Amino acid sequence: MAKKNWKIIPVDDFVIFKASDDIVESANANYARANELNRRYVADRPVPEPPVPVTGTFICAQPPNYRGLPMLHASVEDWQKKFELLKTFGVDTVIFQAAVWFELGTVYYPSRRFADFRKFDQIGNVLTAAERTGLDVYLGGYGSVSGWCMGKDPAYVEQETQNHFAVQDELFELYGGRFKGIYFAPETAYRGERDTYTEKALNSIYRDFCGRLKKLHPECTIVMSPATKYFEGKLDEMVESWNTILDGVQLDVMAPQDSIGCCGNTLEHQEIMFQVWRRICDGKDIRFWSNVELFEDVDCSKVDSLIPADPRRIAHQICNAAKVAEKLISWEMLYLTDDSCGGRGAALRSFLQRCNTLCRSRQNA
Repeated sequence: MAKKNWKIIPVDDFVIFKASDDIVESANANYARANELNRRYVADRPVPEPPVPVTGTFICAQPPNYRGLPMLHASVEDWQKKFELLKTFGVDTVIFQAAVWFELGTVYYPSRRFADFRKFDQIGNVLTAAERTGLDVYLGGYGSVSGWCMGKDPAYVEQETQNHFAVQDELFELYGGRFKGIYFAPETAYRGERDTYTEKALNSIYRDFCGRLKKLHPECTIVMSPATKYFEGKLDEMVESWNTILDGVQLDVMAPQDSIGCCGNTLEHQEIMFQVWRRICDGKDIRFWSNVELFEDVDCSKVDSLIPADPRRIAHQICNAAKVAEKLISWEMLYLTDDSCGGRGAALRSFLQRCNTLCRSRQNA
């Protein structure tokens, strides 16, 4: 496995991973640079009226890399209250990010494969609350950082594959029929140059994961949400890289992160990156959603490293995404609109509710 650029730290009664000390300064400089570029973009343009609401969001028992709004001890009623709030934003879909986090040694359902991990039994509560509120649920399976630090170790690739299979089987055994699809939890991205070994290793994992799942449960929708990183003059190479990664992969939905909040991309390049993703998805007959980031990364050394984004920035993101994407989803609405995020959280909450109300009014006109 490749050298890791993260560390595990305790928070309350759980753990998260944070950036290792040696990369904090450069990462924060990248965040600051991208955030400033996005602020200039917004300042130079009128704020558009979003044509559609964001209708899906990732949810977590705990975020893997910041404190956020942990729901590790939440009841069904706690989740139901949160889901009722999501519906005021127009949300009809929630994606539970990961049933297991390998690096955190944590599992969120009664697993046999990971019985030695610390257990917070929340997936059953989420499914019951979603049934009560009429939300579709996609369950993330086995989560790890493999997409970012694969390394050149065939044994590690095989271990990752078997872990994916085990969690896949346990989720269907425990909760089959109660969720709409599976989210492939580990993220990755094209990082500016081809890496044939990693591309083929990821292809092997993706192909085996999706192929096995489709054979056993053909009705299950499979979703992935990789990151977006803009590299000048490298767009065709990005397409070639993803064509290799997705060769023979029976994926239903690609929901790329627009990466506006985490400095992989900026508003200036959002539309052209969506065109690239559209080429990739159309070439593989994959449905295209957009993962609209509602946050702004500010300091990866902090326990809470991100803040709710300016609604004016998000309005541009939604408008750009709506031109090409079938559905808009987002990261962690529950935390980013919570009172613990102060005035910025309240502003985002108001914006999302207003956007939903205006869009519904136009539909009913």
